Formats: sequence, structure tokens, C-alpha cells
Amino acid sequence: MTRPVVTRFAPSPTGFGADFKNVQHDSADSVVIGGEAAAMARASERHDEGAVNAIIQGMDWLGCKHDGDIIRQSTRKARHKEVAESMIQNGRAYKCYCSKEELDALRAEAEAKKEPFRYPGTYRPENLPPDFKPPEGVEPVVRIRTDEDGTTGWDDLVQGRIDFPNKDVDDFIILRADGSPTYLLAVVVDDHDMEISHVIRGSDHISNTPRQLQIYKACGWEPPQFGHIPLIHGPDGQKLSKRHGATGVEQYEALGYLPEAMRNYLARLSWSHGNDEIFTTEQAIEWFTLDGCSKSPSCFDFDKLNDLNAHYIKECDKKRLLDIACKLYPELVPFAEKLDMAVDMLKPRAKTIKEYREAASFIWSPRPLEMEEKAAKNVNSDAAKQLLKDVIDAIKEYKAEWNAAELETMLVAFTQAKNLKLGQVAQPLRSCLTGSTASPGIYEVMWVIGKEECIGRIEDALAGKNSVKAAPVSAPAAPKEEKKEKKGGAAPAPAADQPEFTKLEIKVGLLTKTWPHPDSDKLFCEEIDVGEKEPRSVASGLRAFYSEAEFCAGRKVLVVTNLKPAKMAGFESAGMVLAASNDDHSKVELLEVPEGAQVGERVFIEGLTGEPFQPNQVNKKNVLKNVLPDLKMNADKKLCWQDKIVLTSAGPITVPTMANCPVG
Repeated sequence: MTRPVVTRFAPSPTGFGADFKNVQHDSADSVVIGGEAAAMARASERHDEGAVNAIIQGMDWLGCKHDGDIIRQSTRKARHKEVAESMIQNGRAYKCYCSKEELDALRAEAEAKKEPFRYPGTYRPENLPPDFKPPEGVEPVVRIRTDEDGTTGWDDLVQGRIDFPNKDVDDFIILRADGSPTYLLAVVVDDHDMEISHVIRGSDHISNTPRQLQIYKACGWEPPQFGHIPLIHGPDGQKLSKRHGATGVEQYEALGYLPEAMRNYLARLSWSHGNDEIFTTEQAIEWFTLDGCSKSPSCFDFDKLNDLNAHYIKECDKKRLLDIACKLYPELVPFAEKLDMAVDMLKPRAKTIKEYREAASFIWSPRPLEMEEKAAKNVNSDAAKQLLKDVIDAIKEYKAEWNAAELETMLVAFTQAKNLKLGQVAQPLRSCLTGSTASPGIYEVMWVIGKEECIGRIEDALAGKNSVKAAPVSAPAAPKEEKKEKKGGAAPAPAADQPEFTKLEIKVGLLTKTWPHPDSDKLFCEEIDVGEKEPRSVASGLRAFYSEAEFCAGRKVLVVTNLKPAKMAGFESAGMVLAASNDDHSKVELLEVPEGAQVGERVFIEGLTGEPFQPNQVNKKNVLKNVLPDLKMNADKKLCWQDKIVLTSAGPITVPTMANCPVG
């Protein structure tokens, strides 16, 4: 019998945007698969009530409503402890009395041997003497007895088949000495009790999954299906976090984004439906499948979000748009009637509600207006002042209907009578009426603010009542570095016994621009910042494996930079982006640079030294061909050369899912 589809949303304490991408995929998946669309929220003891309310309000604003009650881990400790005790009774868990000092000593020993620490099962019942007595005064933790042989794996709904060797999963703690459950136990018990059928979450939880599956197995429970969605990265290539801007969904509302734009944008991150970029929520639900999710991180691009938001502002019902603007900016409420008149001229000028408010400043700004410096110059000359006096007379004498079309007729006739061009009249008039040199059409501006207000604002300018807003001061240009001539000719030749790996220059790079190769459906073209004065132009054969949204500016990559430039379908490529692949090259994953690694830094292997060869020498000496056969991902999905881990200043280079595979 097929299980009813039930998904859940377990938010982080910050409720950041990445969480809401996952809850959208949770919700859509529930609907698409034909389930109950039960997206359940879990709040743990880490959340205070204010944070919980902010997350629920954010979900409501975004349009992702959960079904059922909110389940709090902190209220279920007795249930978690009950399960742990039952696991002890059936021999799948045991009490461990190791002290912190004992464990620290074991870790230090493993580090000295350069081995990963794995708890050795000291207090497994079979390792204890028959007359063992628990030490007095020591509160034990409870550890699960994990399988030692074979593998633990699952068919991931996004990443494909994933297997972990059981030798790498030690007897981890499920119950602390104070009786509180660890995350791994609590999440399994809660998901089981809530009858969760699908766990859709970030790829940073992949390493938790084999441990959770061990708990499911120990308890004799059917596990849910798992799907691990790639993380969202910021423009700098690092995992999206507070430092990239807004820290919660409520702040995106405050910044002036519409919920339908956020739904569209978040759904599109790491998921695609052909080349469709703009789609309704109903279309997203109809089209969504986890098969359409990418395996690689996506980049949060505010420029793309702004463009999408601009589209939805243009499509938005004008009453709803006004209601949203007045909710965010209560000072607009007294001007609601005039804003309603101006809505169609303001929509094209705004990518956010904040920009909508700024575009409408000529409506709500108090008199006398603050003028931009350039605008003030338009009204300072004697000729401009006389012209504006004549405009006042023309407005006072104007008797026709006050609308944009009739005002255009009047103003055109006025300029013709003065033998002037329209711009000579419109520029000083716009400066008086809006305080700016840029605004909607001058006739529409006059129509919206009204006859008496037009006269009053021009009179303010003639009387010199306007304050002047100074133009922003541009930062001085950085002095150009003097080019220093290199002395001594070419770089000295490396030592003959230099390790082959060090003859390559492999650097951390940051994609600054990417585009499809115009003449090859297999290639991307990209500009990559590798810490030099100018970005490198590189072509990579990745279009079969990554969409444009995935292989985009802001992503960090690993680049071989001392290769001789070569033409790739007519495009000169000065480097090579490294990626992992399976043997038949049907699956490829870009290497992931650890957070904190600096753009332009050269990767290294401890104990290996040597200066990189010059590009002509790399080709001549077949360095690349000598290095690549030994460049691989190990069983821990870390980049190695001849079984030595390749490092950055922030740690090793990894891939999301591929292990024991070549790199090139």
C-alpha cells in the first residue's frame, strides 16, 4: 500500500531564504505526488516565540501554508527518551561512560595518525568484562550500535544513489548524559510519529542521512524517501547567510518584494522547467518534480530577483499594489487618491515597492521640495526664472479640463508661441515640480499633482525656498600601479625532482560572468577572477550537466591557470575548470571550494613544495597528463592527488555526492 504523502518543514532559527526554497519544494512535492499537501513545521527549543511567529508569518506571506499543528521537539523529550530506552532493551543501543578526557585523548591519537576519529565502541556490551560495574557518579550517554560492515545507502530523489561505508559511521550519541536527545534521534522519532513520507532538505544534511537510517533500522521503522536539494550561495560563492543581506523572509517583504515574485524566484533556484523563467504558482505546482532539481548549488542573484519583481509589479492589480505600498509606508496613506491616479506611470519605474515609493516622491514630498543639484541649476538663470513666471501665467489662464492630454496641448502651444523647443520648457518645469531631472512625463506629473500645487511649487522655486541636495561624492580613483619590468628574463626553472602536482598552478576562482558558447552546445564561456588584474577567459564543457542558472556569476570554482591558451570552438580559453566525473563521463560535478577560501589562492598538499611551471613548459613537459591520472575524489568525497588531500587555506575541496572517481 502506498504511503500518503506528508512532508515537513524544520526551519533554522533565522528562517532564512534557503529554508523557504525547501518549504516550497516540500509543498509542491506534496501536491504533485497526489498527497495531502501536508507541509508540517517543526520548532525546536532553539526558537523563541518571536522567531516562531516570524517564521509562520513569513510562510503565510509567501503563500506556503502548513497543515496540522506545529510540532515542537522541546515538548517531546519523554518520547525521545522512551525510544532510546527501547533501543537499549533490544540491544541496538548501549550506555557509554567515557569521560570527556578519555574521548579527547582518543581524538588526539587519531589526529596524530592523520586518521578520522571514530569512537571505538569501548562500552559495547561485548567489549566489557562479565563483572563490569558502571563507575559511580558518572551519568552515561546512550550510543546507538551501528552496523560495522557493508554500506548504508538510499536512492536520493535529487542526488541519485548515495552509499556510505558503515566503517565510517561510528556509534554516535543519541541521548546525552542529562537525558536530552540529540538532533539525530529527535528528528527520526518526530518524522516517524508524524508519518512523514518525504524528507526534502538541503544537501548539507546528506552526511546526517546514513546515521538517521541506522536509527530507523534499529527501531524497525520504514524510513521516508530523502531528497537533498543543493544549497543557495551568495554572489561571493559562499553559502547564503546573514552577511549577504536580508536575514529572514519578513525582510524581503520590508524591502519591497512581492510574494509571487519570491515564490517564482525561489522555486527557480535549483529547479527548472525547460527555459521557463516566469511562471505562476499554479504552473509551478503543475510542472514541479524532484527530477527537475539540479544537483549543484545555485547563486542568489538580487539583480535577477529585482527584474522578476519588476515584472510582477507591472502585472499587479493597482488597488493591491497601493495597499501593499501603504502597508509598508504608512506615510503614503494621505496621498492614496493621487497614487491611484499615478499607478500606471509609476509601475515601469520600479523594481521594488521601495523604488515605487521613491518614484512617487513628487506626489508625497512636502513643500518646499528638496532639489537635486542638477535640477536646481535648471531654475537658477534669469532666463529660466522668466520662463517659469510665464508658465505660471499660462497655467492660471488655463480653463480646459485638467488632464494629461489637454495639458500637453497647452504646453506645446506655449512652447511654439515662445519659439522654444519643448525640452527648454520641460526641464526647468520638471525641476520645480519634482525636484529632479528624471520623472514620469511632465504632462502626467502636472495632472497628478493638480493645478494649485503646480503653481505653488513653481513659486517656491522662484522665491528660492528649495533646499539643494548635494550630488554624491565619487570615491577617488585608485592610483594605477606602475608596471615593473621583470629582471633576469624567464622564471627560474623548477627543480628536476619537483613533485608533478606542484608544477601545476591550481587556484580558487570566482565566476564573474558566464554565457553559452554561441557555436557549441557543449560549452560555457566564462570570465573567472583568479586574483589577477583582469579575469581569465575560459571555456568549459559543462552545458550538458549544468543550467545557466546553476553555472552563474558568484560561484567559486577550481581553475588550472598555467595552461597555454587554446581555442575551443573559436573561443580562446586560458585555463581549465576542474570537475569530478564518473568513468563514462555521463555524470559530472563541479568541485566545491570550502567557505572562507580566498579567490586567487593556490591550492596545496602538505609536504609538497615547488613553483608552478610556465605555460609553455606545462605543455612541453606533459605536466597535465602526468598529474590528472592521480587526481581523484577519495571515499570521503575529498580531492586527492596520489592519496594526499588537496587543501585550501579553509580546508579540503569536496563534491556533493561523487566518491572514488577521477577529476579533470
